[in-house]
Amino acid sequence: MPSFGKLARHYDRLMHNVPYAMWASYYQLILASIEHDPDSVLDVCCGTGTVAEIMSQNGFHAAGVDLSPEMIREARRKAIEKDLEIDYFVADVTTMELGKQFDSAYSFFDSLNYITTPEGLHAAVQRTAAHLNRGGSFVFDLNTEFAFQEQMFDQREVHPNRRLRYEWTGTYDPESRLICVRMEFWTKEGEQFVEEHHQRAHPHDEVLTALRDAGFRHISAFDAYTMNPPRARSDRLHYVAWGLGE
Repeated sequence: MPSFGKLARHYDRLMHNVPYAMWASYYQLILASIEHDPDSVLDVCCGTGTVAEIMSQNGFHAAGVDLSPEMIREARRKAIEKDLEIDYFVADVTTMELGKQFDSAYSFFDSLNYITTPEGLHAAVQRTAAHLNRGGSFVFDLNTEFAFQEQMFDQREVHPNRRLRYEWTGTYDPESRLICVRMEFWTKEGEQFVEEHHQRAHPHDEVLTALRDAGFRHISAFDAYTMNPPRARSDRLHYVAWGLGE
């Protein structure tokens, strides 16, 4: 039951209420707050590319990378339909070699939680930094352990009029800091499938160490989608790292 396999074709339907434009605006607000004005941006774990599309439409040279070939296939199809010049790559972010450099990178919607080891997170940050120009920035969000403890992955949408119905159940192991989410889906056309998604609650100190080791000179963390400091009950944090190699 691989993650983002059969789900890829239905992903945009699942995410139809997500405020992607707000995400992109928040990213640009953060860039302004650190006085960083990039020309090129890399969407790390880009999924079907919706945020990359917004960034491209906002005048940035955008690219995206994702582990799932199915998700990248959807992203490429959408870019062609919208006549957008976005480079998409299928690659594991912990080992990626894209052959291009960017001024800034971002990763949204807890994508880096899907990296389930400390070593993997460290490698992902290192490989992202390796694709940034000097002075570059990296902005990303992470689900916190509080989110897993509060069972925020337990969700269901079973209204018969919905084109995509689902029921999710998460099981969290505090010792390993891993959550396994069993996701059952039903489409209005009669298709049924199951995926299992695994995430890790990365400790704050591990995240800071990974960013410092990668060469970022400045690091901040915010309660999600705000400019406020983290709280004990923050279920998502945004990390902002900049000044790479300066």
